[in-house]
Amino acid sequence: MASQSPMNCRFPRPDATHRLICFPWAGGGSNFYAAWGKDLAPNIEVHGITLRGRESRFREELCTSPQETLTEIASTIANELGDKPFIFFGHSLGSLLSYETAVLLRKKYSRQPEHMYLSGGSAPHSDNRRKKTTDPADVTDEEFLKHLKKLGGMPPEILANQEVLSLFLPALKADFTIATRIQYDPSNVPPLLPCDFTFFDGVDDDDHDYPKWKELTEGSFTLHRLPGDHFYLKDTDNQKKMLTCIQGDFPS
Repeated sequence: MASQSPMNCRFPRPDATHRLICFPWAGGGSNFYAAWGKDLAPNIEVHGITLRGRESRFREELCTSPQETLTEIASTIANELGDKPFIFFGHSLGSLLSYETAVLLRKKYSRQPEHMYLSGGSAPHSDNRRKKTTDPADVTDEEFLKHLKKLGGMPPEILANQEVLSLFLPALKADFTIATRIQYDPSNVPPLLPCDFTFFDGVDDDDHDYPKWKELTEGSFTLHRLPGDHFYLKDTDNQKKMLTCIQGDFPS
């Protein structure tokens, strides 16, 4: 079966000056982000990334390879979305995928985001992230779910429904496998990006090593801590604050 495009744009804006490309959390999809398209000014067009096996791509086989996943996303951005400037947003696993995609785009296509909005996850070379990353292949499903509950890395509405949970489990395991396979030596700083970084985090979430993100930019670094846990960004007021921040950086 031929692969579909990973980009989900619910509110196309052909005249927009910038594209905001949003990367999902583990087990997540693109529809949450795609809805942001109606809330931002007309100068920003929003694309949510749909990984294989999710939403409109549910018939495709899940992918556990970071290289395949990142290559597909970077190729689509470089070859199918034109030359329009773009911005990245990524939450949790999405923060890691967005950074890795930015590095690949710069290396292979000489393109890069104008701003990185990162959320709810430690930097790729953080010892904090390495210690808290569990490979699903090394544990039982029960142990894996206990690990997720401890991290607070799964929406409570999924945890509360065993039938829904069983549907989400394969995607969750695939995504955690990707995260496990993206590793840096904590003593070595990964490639620096020239754009500014903004990091969002929930005040009640598990600790994230956001200072390590500072080491990955040659630009400025801004921190915003908002009320809530790991999924603080689902709160309507928090979403407004985040989108206001993004719109303020790229005014119409």
